[in-house]
Amino acid sequence: MRKFLIILGILTLMGGVVIWQHAFFLTQYAHFFTIKNGTKGADALVMLGGNLFTRMPYAVQLHKEGYAKELLITDESKRMVAEEFKDMVKRPADRAKRILKIMKADVPYRVVPSLKGGATSTFDEAYDLLKFSQEHNLKHLILVTDAFHSRRALYAFEKVLDGSGIRVEAMGAPNILFDESNWWTVDLGITTYVLEGIKYLVYRFTDRNVGFVKNV
Repeated sequence: MRKFLIILGILTLMGGVVIWQHAFFLTQYAHFFTIKNGTKGADALVMLGGNLFTRMPYAVQLHKEGYAKELLITDESKRMVAEEFKDMVKRPADRAKRILKIMKADVPYRVVPSLKGGATSTFDEAYDLLKFSQEHNLKHLILVTDAFHSRRALYAFEKVLDGSGIRVEAMGAPNILFDESNWWTVDLGITTYVLEGIKYLVYRFTDRNVGFVKNV
């Protein structure tokens, strides 16, 4: 009985520390997913499919700072859109052109053709970039994606590009709604970081698509 009470007391104390310092632990958890290891002089910035409104401004900023001379945009799939609405969904090049025009940014860009009619995951994008880079002799890429997605994206690309001689880095773009220090106070932040933990674990055990992990 005494041993049980000691163990219970230790667990209670540990639980109290976690609750008291929850902001520290949750912030450290989120920081794990953020990668910013890009070095200047890359062949291209690669803007992955997803939220262009966070990634495009960051890509433009990185271009201005000399991280790369051009921007590559991956080609996303429309398969998640109902057939009658697909014509309303603009292709990545069209959206990028419009955003760049609004930003009055002079950034040269190209769209990376998809090997399967549109990428549905980060692994798809990695295989698309592998072929494109080999065809255009690109040796140094910097991925531009949301901060929470940057570790998983880099891991996927490193797996696919392993042995190709292509150097890949990542720069995680900030989100205007939440960041590593407050994500648990925003509904979207909670969903994002909880799911990202699951997705990252899945990616550790595969180098191909899995049905329940879609592009971000």
